[in-house]
Amino acid sequence: MRETTVERYIRKYLLDKNWRIKKTPKRAGEHGVDIHAWHPKWRRLLYIEAKGGSGEYEAQKIHDSFNNVLGQIISRMDIQGNHPKKGRIYAIGIPYKWLRVFRNKIRKMKYGWRLLKLRVFLVKKNGEVIEKPYSFMLK
Repeated sequence: MRETTVERYIRKYLLDKNWRIKKTPKRAGEHGVDIHAWHPKWRRLLYIEAKGGSGEYEAQKIHDSFNNVLGQIISRMDIQGNHPKKGRIYAIGIPYKWLRVFRNKIRKMKYGWRLLKLRVFLVKKNGEVIEKPYSFMLK
């Protein structure tokens, strides 16, 4: 599943949950967070870095994407990151098919993952999005 597809499904999911998307999809080569949204009722900002593959060299792409997505989201974090009293949520969005590989990698860095507290959006081929808290990836 391509990154643009992952993003598109997550955007639709967020709109259905009353989030307001603040940033249009990035053009090729454009920098910045992939999805930036605001929830007026909860008064929270949401920053999502999405990853996907092209089907070519898929195993390598999954492993490379893990390091890339963590680096990208960490570089965008504000002071105190995902602290519950702050008005922002940082998250990653990946194809559901990548769950096992990401979970295995996260279990090897459980203390770091607990510090980041990244929410995870898993996207299935049929467009279904499953939103999970950071603790789900440690199980």
